[in-house]
Amino acid sequence: MRTSRIAAVALAAALAVAGCSSDSQGDAKASDTPAVPKGFDVPDGVTLTKGGTTLATGKPGTVVYEGASNATSAVTVTVSRIAKGSIKDFRFFSLDAAAKASTPYYVRATIKNEGPAGLGGASLPLYAHDDANTNIPANPIVGAFKPCQPSKLPSSFLPDASAKVCLVYLVPKGHKLDSVVLQPGTTEDAVSWKP
Repeated sequence: MRTSRIAAVALAAALAVAGCSSDSQGDAKASDTPAVPKGFDVPDGVTLTKGGTTLATGKPGTVVYEGASNATSAVTVTVSRIAKGSIKDFRFFSLDAAAKASTPYYVRATIKNEGPAGLGGASLPLYAHDDANTNIPANPIVGAFKPCQPSKLPSSFLPDASAKVCLVYLVPKGHKLDSVVLQPGTTEDAVSWKP
């Protein structure tokens, strides 16, 4: 039960962040040249996805991700499934009123580190984007959660490694999921997947 309480605190914190994460994603348009940080060389054989691109589930998108400790790598993300869950899945969690009224979504994705840096334990900027033009961060789940786990990259995630993740998003009451957005920089750099 202690694990559920810790997870509930994390869920509530993420909901609070979501409320102030409004962004201008709806105004983003594809740029001709994908964003590349100064001094970064795109690995051979890797093609970056243009910012503003909308992909179907199952289709990969590749961006440059600048992680902690100046670890910068190209990553390819394939969102394979976007599923609407039930708040009943959280019946063993102590949720606040806002969380209880929300709609959960489970997003399954495969992530490949194209290199050159290691990205162990990183949390990619993969958001749920709702019809209020708000980017909602994934909710960290502490402990086992059968409908959707794990939620972050393994502690060792070197170039050429790939991992499957499942991310939990709580979309606030009165709003609908519009897309899943990979936003490594500005809204113009974002790549999205429609449910």
